[in-house]
Amino acid sequence: MTKLTKEISNLTSMLKGIEKDLGIDDLNPTESYIFLMIISEIEQSGQCTMLKAVEVANKSRSTVYKTIRKLVEKSILQIKTSSDDKRSFLLIPTI
Repeated sequence: MTKLTKEISNLTSMLKGIEKDLGIDDLNPTESYIFLMIISEIEQSGQCTMLKAVEVANKSRSTVYKTIRKLVEKSILQIKTSSDDKRSFLLIPTI
């Protein structure tokens, strides 16, 4: 095993452990990816709207919205109306 593949393996194990600790280890790979992209956008820019989630996830709008609904049902995300633009909905992580 090369150093790079060992590091990738270690990162994968760490991520799986974090997902289990957060109670999101039952998400399928697409749902997990969308959630991670939402979290990444929030960390980079301070917020993530539903439309921005579609953009950063690079998935279909229906797939992202269905995933967001699932994450809301599992109390992992909340959706709040933006105070700046009432047409915009912000995604707020609850974990």
